[in-house]
Amino acid sequence: MPRLRSLSVAIKLPALMIAIAFGCLGVAGAIAYRVSYDQLMQEVSFRLSAVRDTRAALLEDWFDDKLEALGDFAKEPRTVEAASGLLSAYRGLGPDANDHLRQYYVDENPNPPEARDALEEAGDTTAYSLFHKKFHAALRSEVEALDLRDLLLVSATGEVFYSVRKQGSFAMTLEEDGGALGAAVRGALAEGAAFGFGDFAPDPALGGEIAGYLALPLANEWGDVTAALVFELDEAEVASILAMPSALTPTTRIALVGPDFTRRSSTDLAGQTGALGTAAPENPALAAALAGERGVTGLTLPDGASVTAAYQPVLFGAPGTPGSTTWALLAAEPAEVIAAGPRAMLAKLARAALPALIVALLVAWLAARNLSRPLGRIAAAVGEVAAGKLDRDVPAQRRGDEIGRIARALDALREDLRQNRDDLDSGASARAAMQSAQSDVVEALQSALSRLADGDLASSIAQQFPEEYERLRADFNRATDRLQQAMIDVSQSAEAIHHDVDHIAQASEDLGQRTERQAATVEETAAALDQLTASVSEAAKNAAEVDAIVGQAREGAQASGVVVHETIEAIGVIEASFQQISGNIKVIDDIAFQTNLLALNAGVEAARAGDAGLGFAVVASEVRLLAQRCSEAASEINTQITASSDHVQNGVRLVGRTGGALKDIIESIRTIADRVSAIAESAREQSTGLSELNSAVSELDMTTQKNAAMFEQTSAASSDLRSAAEGLRQNVGRFTLGRRGESWSEDAPRHDAPKAASA
Repeated sequence: MPRLRSLSVAIKLPALMIAIAFGCLGVAGAIAYRVSYDQLMQEVSFRLSAVRDTRAALLEDWFDDKLEALGDFAKEPRTVEAASGLLSAYRGLGPDANDHLRQYYVDENPNPPEARDALEEAGDTTAYSLFHKKFHAALRSEVEALDLRDLLLVSATGEVFYSVRKQGSFAMTLEEDGGALGAAVRGALAEGAAFGFGDFAPDPALGGEIAGYLALPLANEWGDVTAALVFELDEAEVASILAMPSALTPTTRIALVGPDFTRRSSTDLAGQTGALGTAAPENPALAAALAGERGVTGLTLPDGASVTAAYQPVLFGAPGTPGSTTWALLAAEPAEVIAAGPRAMLAKLARAALPALIVALLVAWLAARNLSRPLGRIAAAVGEVAAGKLDRDVPAQRRGDEIGRIARALDALREDLRQNRDDLDSGASARAAMQSAQSDVVEALQSALSRLADGDLASSIAQQFPEEYERLRADFNRATDRLQQAMIDVSQSAEAIHHDVDHIAQASEDLGQRTERQAATVEETAAALDQLTASVSEAAKNAAEVDAIVGQAREGAQASGVVVHETIEAIGVIEASFQQISGNIKVIDDIAFQTNLLALNAGVEAARAGDAGLGFAVVASEVRLLAQRCSEAASEINTQITASSDHVQNGVRLVGRTGGALKDIIESIRTIADRVSAIAESAREQSTGLSELNSAVSELDMTTQKNAAMFEQTSAASSDLRSAAEGLRQNVGRFTLGRRGESWSEDAPRHDAPKAASA
């Protein structure tokens, strides 16, 4: 940096201009590159978004068309009839049905493997062959019309009992997993499912080929789901949609990935190819698309390359419905391809800027030459002025630029320096006269300050000062006048304070005497309140004891009432028992009457029997006598129970009256207890109030005693204040106040002292 500062303007100026030119060109190039790159990035993002949107829409439409065609075909009665007939015939083939079908439709099929669907009827003369011949042609036409790889019928238990193409899945029972076909069938047959979708994956039954399936349930004429109609989708259709030339460039890369992060397209964002169903390189855009998001972002691939990718989910089926699937679609452009255009433009800009830099260097050299020479002459003139050579003219004063202004400013400075030099020579005599006048002013001011220090406040400076010091004399005289007036006011205030302090001292003595008398009265009142408080406390204690005794009596009465209530309930139970006994005796009486009637009938029948019934007649007579005695005994017991019931009812009435009287007694005791409790509570409150009043009076007594002591202190302070006021008046008397002070001692009005208030 020091070496740079030591360089001349002839070198600095061209270097600075070249640096500025390089900086401007660099900034312009960077801005142009940034603007071009951003604009190109917007175009690429728009194009990639268009590729992404169109491919996603076409894939979703392709899936919806297949699903709609599958639904329409499943609703046709002929399809339901074909499924029911073929399934029934398949069941009729027995446990070896799969082996039978593979033998006649696969192993012994006269057509090559890719043309097995040409066989409409096998030579086994079974019902299955008849149904196959009836429906196979129509089903094959449907497969060809919809560009399907195959159409299959799968039973609810997992048997693939029909296939148009007769490939590896035909005539087999699906395992628990079953691959993509098993997933589609399980999804279709699940309760509440709209459809079943088996995503594209390697199928072991097809020798590892990629296969995808779309399935719907089929119900018979009774509404029972017995099979699933399955379309085997062709992945070539997906590849053809992705390869459409619309909005594509040779460098655009498209990747389609399933929810298991495996390929659904043969290419990826790095431009590398791979088999369908293999793992795809993961990246944030892929995860975001599978999560249902869409957008455009920059990515760094595993190989380190950078791309700009547009991502979007591809929804197969309504989101959240059973069987729906989401794929991720990504369209990308390599970053180096996007940056190639702006880099080429930047290279052209650099080549075009080279002549401009040469011209700028030439202009900078001429400008430096035009500035360095006059600046050198100005520098020499500055050196002469600094050396004291003030008689030479400064060059370049006629220039209109900054150099000319510097030259004119330097010439003005030279003239000022020369004028100051002349003025210094002529100012010595003026300074001597000024020092003489200043000495006179200091002497007069010193004399006035000495008189003021001796206490003469009436001293002032009457001598006239020079004009430049006249303000000092006026300020000093005004200060002494104000100090004299302030001391006069202080003297007057001291006299008034002395007069007022006399009145305050007298009033304090009178108030102290009255406070002492009041303290004695308050002390007597406190003693009387102590006696009254003790009496009320004793009364409250007695009332509390009475309240406790009455409470115990009330509790005993309440316990007696409970006993009476229990007695009434027990007598009620006895009365109910008597009523039940009366009912039982009535039953016994009825039994005796019936027994008597039966004995009478038995006697009549014995009489009819003649001699053979004599023994039975005797027994009947005895039975009738027993029945009569039972009836008489039951009547007597009933009479006694009725009398006992009357006595029990009379006892219930008496006990009830006793309970009522006892209840009245309990209520009276409760009333007495409440009144005694109220009296006890009132006595306690009075005792508490008197205690508080006693405390207040005691505190008032203490306060009055303190006030008396305070008034004594106030009297002493008033005496001290009077002495201080007298000292202040004496101190003020030491000053000489002039005529105003003398006139005040005779004519100045005094302040009236405040009268002491009566206590």
